[in-house]
Amino acid sequence: MIDESGWKKGDDVAIMTLSSSDDSTYIWENEQFYHLTGQNAIKFDSAAVYDGKKSDSLQGAKIIFISGGDQSRFMRLIENSHVKQIVHDAYFNGALVGGTSAGAAVMSEKMITGNQLQDTVYSSTFKVIHSNNLELTEGLDLLDSVIVDMHFVARSRYNRLFSAIMEYPRYQCIGIDEATALIVHQDSATVTGASEVIVFSNPKKVIKGSHYLMGAKDIDVSVYLPEEKFRIKN
Repeated sequence: MIDESGWKKGDDVAIMTLSSSDDSTYIWENEQFYHLTGQNAIKFDSAAVYDGKKSDSLQGAKIIFISGGDQSRFMRLIENSHVKQIVHDAYFNGALVGGTSAGAAVMSEKMITGNQLQDTVYSSTFKVIHSNNLELTEGLDLLDSVIVDMHFVARSRYNRLFSAIMEYPRYQCIGIDEATALIVHQDSATVTGASEVIVFSNPKKVIKGSHYLMGAKDIDVSVYLPEEKFRIKN
């Protein structure tokens, strides 16, 4: 992130911890950035949402990093504030906006919450591919034609993105594995890290059967390795 952003001494880094209520999140992530920059990062937590000075600092940051936790909590906390617009403006004015786990999920216009609408018992992966089961809500809309899932290979979340691509066939559905990142620049995406990124797109035919069953024909599925690039919808 330091390299990709063009960060230089004196530029601000902001860590948004709204996905988590654990103060240790900022402490640990700040240590990583301090090791690389020699500067403490701005802490943007739930108390900062309506703080004008913190909002100004967020808007001027060269890097905005969104921590993991609960992406629904993140969006709920900023719902009636200007934070979404501030991050949006910072991104389109050249700031690097990145995140881990929940912080990756919020990048999408349509955000995966992890919840199921039919089987309401939480599971880290879906046991079924059913219509009207996947819950998507509003994200930050930095990527308006992409749905992002995370911990993808490690937690076998294929059913979640098969459900997503069948219900939202015009979207590009991207599963990012652990210890892996996707660097997006305009319409180009580059995989970096230790594992794979899997992309589902362009189903030719989607069929909705009885009992909420769904089927599809000729879904494009690609598995990208570190350093490989692909075109991303935006």
